[in-house]
Amino acid sequence: MDTFFSAYSLTSQIMFPILVFIIILIIKDLSRYSKLSDRISKILKDICDDLEDAGFGRDTNENDIKYIQRYISSKIKK
Repeated sequence: MDTFFSAYSLTSQIMFPILVFIIILIIKDLSRYSKLSDRISKILKDICDDLEDAGFGRDTNENDIKYIQRYISSKIKK
């Protein structure tokens, strides 16, 4: 039983820093995707602002992607 406990103790001492390192990498990766998502949202918002400035009306409670899709659909039909 002592050898099992010794092996378990040694394994946990080795694996804990590795697991912490992996968790840190995952958190950094998620924050990078969050920044990318923020940039995409800003670009979509800028496009919607440009469309509104051009005179294309926006429906109530319409999100940015639906607004852009409706604009593209109206231009294709013409």
